[in-house]
Amino acid sequence: MKKITYLLSLTAFCIAGQATAQENVISENGNVGLGTTSPSARLQVAGSARIDSTLVVNDSVTMASSARVGADLKVDGDLYLPNISALDHLGTESILVSGANGLVQNFSFPGLTGVVYSGPCDLVGVNPTWNNGPGKIFVGCPAVRVGIGTTAPDYTLDVRGDAKTTGHLWAHQSLSVGTDAGTFAKLRILNTNRPAIIQGTAVGNTQAYQRLMFFEYDNPDTKILEVVNTATSQTPFVLKANGEMDIHNGVANILHLGTNGMFSISNNTQKTFVVEASGLTRARKIKVDAEIWADYVFEEDYPLMPLSEVESFLKEHKHLPSIPSEKVMKEEGIDLAEMNVKMMEKIEELTLYLIQQKKELEKQNLEMEKMKAELETLKQQKP
Repeated sequence: MKKITYLLSLTAFCIAGQATAQENVISENGNVGLGTTSPSARLQVAGSARIDSTLVVNDSVTMASSARVGADLKVDGDLYLPNISALDHLGTESILVSGANGLVQNFSFPGLTGVVYSGPCDLVGVNPTWNNGPGKIFVGCPAVRVGIGTTAPDYTLDVRGDAKTTGHLWAHQSLSVGTDAGTFAKLRILNTNRPAIIQGTAVGNTQAYQRLMFFEYDNPDTKILEVVNTATSQTPFVLKANGEMDIHNGVANILHLGTNGMFSISNNTQKTFVVEASGLTRARKIKVDAEIWADYVFEEDYPLMPLSEVESFLKEHKHLPSIPSEKVMKEEGIDLAEMNVKMMEKIEELTLYLIQQKKELEKQNLEMEKMKAELETLKQQKP
């Protein structure tokens, strides 16, 4: 009898429990609490919660403490990690990342701090663009470093290898080639095992007026070009904006152009050619190359002007034939090579005139000697 009573009681309890489970309806008004009698949200669990199936959240999720994902985590929208620099304390933890091309890479959290992001940066409101392929990354954060050919970039963009651009290359600060960036110049080049530091080629340029090199300045104290020999602390070449220019050969200043028009050339020990500011020219020797010389005067067919015609020409023009007048020389100057030929021409003409005069004198002397002989004969014939 006791057994029957016990079975009936157990059956009634199960039915009551089943009825209670089937009728667990939560009112639309008010909050529901599990493990608490005063919930502050629609659903508040004061303790652990386990969900063995899919959890769908149509709005945001806020976690006031840590979260752990034991399986895959898929994010269809943007994922912002504003405190990613705090990952520095993590050890061997890692995640698998699959790209759009199907490539799967294993990233450790310490590696993420140097590859994905380094330094504090608030990414709220920033929409990063992730490009396909290994190591390709872009985010709108100034502290990000991108490496190509290296996993530890030292600069914002660090390329270990050759780079080529088919468009323009802009450097708004400085540009260094073969050396680290310097603070002195906008362009710094270190030449190693190359015959030239800069090579300018304008072959095929169809511009009407082309320049191999072009400089602009607005400071009158500018040195347009200066070459310094660091081994000797000398300046082989300098060109200043005021027009002054000097060339040094390592021993002496062999060429100098002054601002007042003064010009000098030296042979290490003394000045061999000097043009003073007044226009006076000094030189130890001057050699003028001429294409012709005045020896044509001695040709048999040379039209030597008679002295009577020379005299008439001088009276009319006040200068020698074929010699420029004073007015012409003052206005046009003198061609030294041509003038030397003309002067030699006059000298050779004078020589011919002297020869003519000598012949005339010799002829007159012979006639006078003949006349003297005839006079002597006449004197002797007188009675």
